[in-house]
Amino acid sequence: MYKIYTRKRGMQLPCFQKILLIMRLTTVILIATIMQVSASGFAQRVTFRSKDGSLKQLFTEIKKQTGYNVVWKTAELNAARPINVNFINTALDDVLKTSLSNQSLGYTIEKNTIVIKAKEPSFLDRLVNAFADIDVRGRILDEKGQGLPGATVKVKGNNKTALTNSNGEFILQNVDENATLVISYLGYKTVEVTVKKDIGPVTLLPEAGNLLEVNVTVNTGYQSLSKERSAGSFAKPDQEILANRSTSMNVLQRIDGLVPGLTVNNAPGSESILIRGLNSINSSRSPLIVVDGIPTSNISLINPQDVADITVLKDATAASIWGAKASNGVVVVTTRKGTNSEGIKVDYDGFISFQGKPDLGYLPVLNSQQYIQAAKEVFDPVTYPWNVTSAFALGSVGMPPHEMILYNKYRGLINSAQANKSLDSLASMNNRDQIKDLWYRNAALMNHTISLTGGGKVHSFYGSAAYTDTKSNRPGTQDRSYKVNLRQDFNFNKVLKVYLITDLTNNITSAPRNVSIDTRFYPYQLFRDANGNSLAMPYVGALTDSTRKASEARSRISLDYKPLDDMNLAAAKGNSLLNRVIGGFTVKPIKFLRYEGVFGYIRGHNKTSLYDDNTSFVQRNELVNFTVAANPSVTPVYYLPVAGGKYSTNNILQKEWTIRNQFIFDHSWKQSLHQLTVLAGQEAQEQMLTLNQSIARGYDQQLRNAIPVDYAVLSLGIQNPVVPNNLNRSVLSSDFYSETESQTRFSSYYANGAYTYAQKYSVNASWRVDKSNLFGLDKGAQGKPVWSAGAKWIISEENFMKPMSFLNHLSLRATYGVTGNSPVPGTASSYNILSSATSASLPGGRSFSVATPGNPSLTWERTKITNVGLDFGILNNRVSGSLDYYSKITDDLIGQLPVNTLTGYSVIVGNYGSLKNKGIEAVVNSLNINTSNFRWTTSLNLAYNKNEITSIKYLTPLTIGQQMISQRFFPGYSAFALFAYRYAGLDGLGDPQIRLADGTVTKSRNVSTPDDMRYMGTTQPPFSGGLSNTFSYKGFSLGLNAVFNLGHVMRRDVGSYFSGRLVGANALVLAAGRYTSGVNLAQGNVNSIFLERWKQPGDENSTHVPSYVSNSSLSNSRRDINYYTYGDLNVLDASYIKLRDITLSYRLPKSVISNLKASNITLRMQISNLMLWKANRYGIDPEFQGYNLGVASGGDPETISSVNRAMRSMQGMVTFGAHASF
Repeated sequence: MYKIYTRKRGMQLPCFQKILLIMRLTTVILIATIMQVSASGFAQRVTFRSKDGSLKQLFTEIKKQTGYNVVWKTAELNAARPINVNFINTALDDVLKTSLSNQSLGYTIEKNTIVIKAKEPSFLDRLVNAFADIDVRGRILDEKGQGLPGATVKVKGNNKTALTNSNGEFILQNVDENATLVISYLGYKTVEVTVKKDIGPVTLLPEAGNLLEVNVTVNTGYQSLSKERSAGSFAKPDQEILANRSTSMNVLQRIDGLVPGLTVNNAPGSESILIRGLNSINSSRSPLIVVDGIPTSNISLINPQDVADITVLKDATAASIWGAKASNGVVVVTTRKGTNSEGIKVDYDGFISFQGKPDLGYLPVLNSQQYIQAAKEVFDPVTYPWNVTSAFALGSVGMPPHEMILYNKYRGLINSAQANKSLDSLASMNNRDQIKDLWYRNAALMNHTISLTGGGKVHSFYGSAAYTDTKSNRPGTQDRSYKVNLRQDFNFNKVLKVYLITDLTNNITSAPRNVSIDTRFYPYQLFRDANGNSLAMPYVGALTDSTRKASEARSRISLDYKPLDDMNLAAAKGNSLLNRVIGGFTVKPIKFLRYEGVFGYIRGHNKTSLYDDNTSFVQRNELVNFTVAANPSVTPVYYLPVAGGKYSTNNILQKEWTIRNQFIFDHSWKQSLHQLTVLAGQEAQEQMLTLNQSIARGYDQQLRNAIPVDYAVLSLGIQNPVVPNNLNRSVLSSDFYSETESQTRFSSYYANGAYTYAQKYSVNASWRVDKSNLFGLDKGAQGKPVWSAGAKWIISEENFMKPMSFLNHLSLRATYGVTGNSPVPGTASSYNILSSATSASLPGGRSFSVATPGNPSLTWERTKITNVGLDFGILNNRVSGSLDYYSKITDDLIGQLPVNTLTGYSVIVGNYGSLKNKGIEAVVNSLNINTSNFRWTTSLNLAYNKNEITSIKYLTPLTIGQQMISQRFFPGYSAFALFAYRYAGLDGLGDPQIRLADGTVTKSRNVSTPDDMRYMGTTQPPFSGGLSNTFSYKGFSLGLNAVFNLGHVMRRDVGSYFSGRLVGANALVLAAGRYTSGVNLAQGNVNSIFLERWKQPGDENSTHVPSYVSNSSLSNSRRDINYYTYGDLNVLDASYIKLRDITLSYRLPKSVISNLKASNITLRMQISNLMLWKANRYGIDPEFQGYNLGVASGGDPETISSVNRAMRSMQGMVTFGAHASF
């Protein structure tokens, strides 16, 4: 039968036999293969029991019991279902089959390694998927409602996967309508959602026990890219710490100590904010600030409560997309946006901070008793005879009360007892209490912000209104800001999206004339008598008592100065209005390609005014300068108006616009094995700044008109006035109106690309070309490309790393590229910049001069940046961090170059030097304790920067040592270098001596050379960073945030008074600037170190403080006091550690706030700026020890004119605040 049957089928016997043979061989081979693969699996046995356990637990146990290594992909294992198994001495192969039976995973056993991998879909699975008719769309959000790029969206049970784009959006095609989506992101809890065509927004919440940064997105201002795909070096401050800091409304000041490599230095004369050291000398040194994708020059007007994210871009790959503006780093600020929550959420945040009056005892000056004693000791009527000191001369100083008493005694007008009684009376007076009560008050800072967030499927919005009231410690000053902000997003469909940001900020200020009180007044000078009457200071100015009275008689104008009365005779006002409008739209014609158009417009108008009544001391002095009267019996002729006052205005109009067009290709394929993002675009920018200043004299505030003044006559000079301001005449320049304007334009083309393979190998590249009116006209100056390239390897995703279960994340980054820096507008140009002026002395009354000679070869400063970084996370990410090394080389520094004088100029702005920086940055975050009720986290960031000026073409050759004292930039040394004389003590006359390089000790003047000077270090801290600790217990939270700056130096202020009359330089100094609102009195007191001066032979063995020499000419001829004041013994270590803030907060329990319809109410208290440690032993706060800067002749970099110990403005503050959500 069998034989006949086969023949009926039409098959020949030989063919059938071959088929049987093939079947037998196939069976043997298959059995052999199975036995080869599985024999070892049958030989190994496992005992394991688990309920709702994980596959990871099982694989760990398999390794322990069998010694086999188990290799898997974390993403695939995270999506696996829990297992319920009970194996007792079960074969390894059966354990694996049973455990993976309902999973989308399979396995193979190769020698002693078990490889877990996704099952290949069967033909039937593929057929079903091909006929599925649901395309699933959605958007994944973080806990703040912001899009989460790079999140994994996977269909449960198969390998269909998608990654979200930069906006957190995804699309999965041909998904079974009964399927479930598994959504995961590193550091967030995985969620599952049921499939539907539009699942809408899905919010992921952070893992409670995970310390790795969550939702880490690199926002360059042009695009957002997940951290895993970026090779660049960037940092993000802790947003909670930033939002709670209450010492300032300035966002950059709030991130102090939170970003490695970003140094905040508050010392006068220092660069306040630097990223990875100094990259320029004469151009901008500050980082570029970008808010919502648009560069801005005024971040202080951004409300910190509106900030959703800050990204600090530090290397070329991160920052080079910004081209010729990015060498100093880029700070990208993103403001908050609405959510598609179908409801409205209301948030309130408010605080008030209190700060006490300044510590007047902080300044090292003499008290009244010490001052009077010193005055008696140094009084020398022979060197300074009465007939000379009492005469009027330009530049002379008035005679103060203590000196008048001593002269009266010397002249026999009073006896010793009367003199001593008067001097003792002065010595018993102390003006510190009056200064505190009359010139200072407690400072306060208050802010209230109300915001609304909401929206639906099509429209979402975020709006806020804020009020800030800043009360400085000076009485009568007011500073109030009002701000409204609105962002709207329209998601019309999957093709078109539109957003619009509008905000308006109004800042209103006012202040009376407040005298700067530091060391300007004699310590015995009171301002109010016992009856509350204002006291006059007739000695202020260049007139003695007799000449003052004579001048008053001739001019019939009082020249008394009463500071308290004068305070109310002048008023400064300011009103600024800033509008910011940013609009953009996205068109997505096809799945992987979108077009983005952005337009940003910023318009700011700032008007400041100063009204000085003619009865004020400043105006009375100016009026006397232009009054002519031969004697008191002659009616004075006033060349300036007697009525009204001087009204000065300053108007600044700022207009900036940016237009950007870019295409973005963003695609992943083969289950996200390949990910490619390419961006290319064009951008145009313009910044226009217009400044006009005007002065009206004889201005009537009620009638709002002024009296005409003949500037043509006044500018030529008035002969023989009562008190001249220029030899025997008085001159007033034509200052009634001036106007300046600067315009900067950029046209740019740029491209950026990021490719990732297997979610562990990434390469980044960027390119940009800028053309600007700031650069030269030749092709070598314009259009120089800036570019960068980088690579990243996520090592922890490699199979060979899987056995290291304690290591959760390890990645290596490397980048190289070029960034740029453009000159400050108006200081350099490719063409001549002219300045016009008017004067009665000029033919035609108008003149033109070349303010800035053009240089057609001028190009931007170029910085080459190399960066290598390592990111890690261990112990279930309880410890994470990063380590970066960088090198920056800046060429073509902009400065003044000498040119052939036949050109008509001696100098021209060009490219004249180079510098370099290198450093290391480290960040370590740790979750120290994490229980159900208690949590303790720590974050430490540390940065080290070493820079060097490699070359500078100085206009003035460095030939004498004094040049090393006044300048700050020298080839071969760090930027902000500080040099000192090698102090060698005092000689037998109490004169300071120095030691030269050859060992010679001398006190001779002008003998030192640069080789004789000692390099002490840099005034910019090489080491900087911060340490944050947060303790949480139930609803309580305690945060301690310390900052430190280490390794830099500072000069000790020891005063400069060692000769001459003990009167200070107490002449009235008229306001140098037109809009200065204060009467500035030069130093009237002296440094307390004067008490330690050399007084007699032998004192040189016990003191380093020079002797007092009465005759200034003799002192200046035989010695140089700078040898002591700028000696190395007065250079101190400026290192310090401060507790920037301590914040205690309490979140009210839900049982309490539920009745208030609130979802969160948190109360907080903060104490700020407490000194923990300082290296110097003189009680000096390095944050307020700096330098007064000047400009060297010939246009070299700025110089140091003197040491400046400023009043501490950032003393301890106490803040009370609250946050509520409804």
